[in-house]
Amino acid sequence: MLTGPGMSLRGGTEKRRSAPWAIPLFVGYWIVFAAELMMLRFDRGPDGRWIVSTAEVPELWLSLTVLAVVVISFVAAIGFAVNVWRDRQRTAWLLNDDAPTWSDLLHVVAWLQVFHACTLLLYGLILPYPLFVEGSVGSFFESASLQLFILIAVPLWFHGRMDEIGVCRPRRIGRMIAVLTVMFLLIMWVLDAVVTTPLADWFHLSLDSERERQIEQGIIQAKNRDIWAVAASVLVIGILVPIAEELLFRGVFQTILVQRLGAFVGIVLSSLWFALMHVDVALLAPLFVIGLCLGYLRHRFQSIWGAVVLHVINNLTGVLHYFH
Repeated sequence: MLTGPGMSLRGGTEKRRSAPWAIPLFVGYWIVFAAELMMLRFDRGPDGRWIVSTAEVPELWLSLTVLAVVVISFVAAIGFAVNVWRDRQRTAWLLNDDAPTWSDLLHVVAWLQVFHACTLLLYGLILPYPLFVEGSVGSFFESASLQLFILIAVPLWFHGRMDEIGVCRPRRIGRMIAVLTVMFLLIMWVLDAVVTTPLADWFHLSLDSERERQIEQGIIQAKNRDIWAVAASVLVIGILVPIAEELLFRGVFQTILVQRLGAFVGIVLSSLWFALMHVDVALLAPLFVIGLCLGYLRHRFQSIWGAVVLHVINNLTGVLHYFH
């Protein structure tokens, strides 16, 4: 598993050849992320509150910036993939059991940008978007394609050391279940009154969430279509998406940030990242609070499964609510 004294690719002195290729992809990820946030538009509603929506057509300079980043990322992705393969051939790094490092975070984000670059080019040059009719089985898998990619990429990258990112038996399972039950009840009955509504009133922000409306519309379309579309919505939104997001945010990101920066900073930063990733200003505050709850469960019980269960229950509740 080691190439020699001090020669482990994970945590040792020998560097991965893929690291220099991962850096531009890491930077590209944040540029595209920032561009996505810059596409948000704030307009006054009839009641004087700010309504947040996404611009249908981005400004020219923003489009050109994203295009340049995507092209550069695609070129870097080729070199990145080739050198990841060379690293794998050179050593048995996929079988290492070392703790996750900053290099792991760099490479995981790089893989996310590889996915973004490939999908943006694919939809921009070859395929129409969306490819599937709203509310169909394919539309749910298409909308969650990033999460499905995460479910493949993260286990491959951390093969042989999944327990290091919390994919393991939780400590004190009975107490964990009690804590997540209380958290779920607080999220359902208290979060809106204590956090969501007061902050929205403070900032004169409308709670009309564009993202939630799109999810609701897709689920209603599935309900009117057939049982297979209904099953796909439950499977994807209620189960696969929560597992993927917990694997990424509480498994990879929080684990590394907590180890390097401490529990408080690590949980806060990963929760903020989680909330911003949804690009939903109307629900940014409650998403952040939910992220803190999920982060606490992962850290307190040294496993992502408590967070996964809470996330799954929360999403399934939302899906069933829309069906009703």
